[in-house]
Amino acid sequence: MNKILFFFCNLIAVIGVSILFTTSILNKVMPMLGFAAYQAAAAGGYSPSDYVMNFIVINLFAILLIIIGVVAGYKIYKKGL
Repeated sequence: MNKILFFFCNLIAVIGVSILFTTSILNKVMPMLGFAAYQAAAAGGYSPSDYVMNFIVINLFAILLIIIGVVAGYKIYKKGL
């Protein structure tokens, strides 16, 4: 049973890392897509800051998932020894 719990704790940490990775990619890619849309439409003004999204709450949740996963996994690992 401890192996299953250890696996899921590590899975939670990996999900947190993947959320951080995804949000950072979105913040890098969206200004480029906005610039391409601006060039295609040729209307209005372009500012890269208009396309940067606010992921503070999502990133905090991801960091919390990583911390919980690592701490719980460590406790389960130590308990199994």
